[in-house]
Amino acid sequence: MTTDQLKEILGSYKWTLMVALIMFVMVGFGYKLARIIDEGDSKKVRAQKETIAILSEENNALTTKVNQLEVAVELATLESENIAKTLSDQKTELEAQKELLSFYERVMAPEKADDGFAVEGVEVFKVNDTTYQLRLVLLQSKQRKAVINGNLDIAIMGKRNGEPVTLKSGESSLLAEDVKYRFRFFQAVNTMLTIDEDIDVESITFTTSVYQYKTRKGNYEVSVPWSEALSTDVE
Repeated sequence: MTTDQLKEILGSYKWTLMVALIMFVMVGFGYKLARIIDEGDSKKVRAQKETIAILSEENNALTTKVNQLEVAVELATLESENIAKTLSDQKTELEAQKELLSFYERVMAPEKADDGFAVEGVEVFKVNDTTYQLRLVLLQSKQRKAVINGNLDIAIMGKRNGEPVTLKSGESSLLAEDVKYRFRFFQAVNTMLTIDEDIDVESITFTTSVYQYKTRKGNYEVSVPWSEALSTDVE
């Protein structure tokens, strides 16, 4: 049935009334549908906001936890470095104490001394290209009560332009004269050496004739590799 046929059956008045009623129902249904959709969107937005709030709170908590862990790791690293430094310092101090103890044992204990005379603690410090500071200690055992004396000859062995060369105290620019000593137990020696820059030094040798008063008690000679004597510490 067409709309014209329906209009003819109902009449113009009823047709108009029916059309108005249908339009009213459609408007009401559309409004209701819009409310339902709007309410659904509102719930979805609220749910999204709640989810965002929960995620934001969890993210803040995780960020705080990460920051705390980073601080803990940093503190642990610093503590580990401090412990390592402390252990290194203690090891260095222990080695120094052992060396000092060994030194005093050689001075005070005659049964541990070699021939009653020794050159110990040889150290060389570079001052400039041609000047070096030499430090060492001369020792005697306690068994010998008398004072000993003598001259300590110092010699530098090395090469210049591939050729062997020797510099001796009292005979070259190395040192104006031999080192004189006179002591009962030990004597520290601190002197300056002059070595030409073009000499490749290999070793340093110490030689002496030990006297008790005017009586010669023996000869002593020791050679120390330059690489062992030369210290990297600047003092």
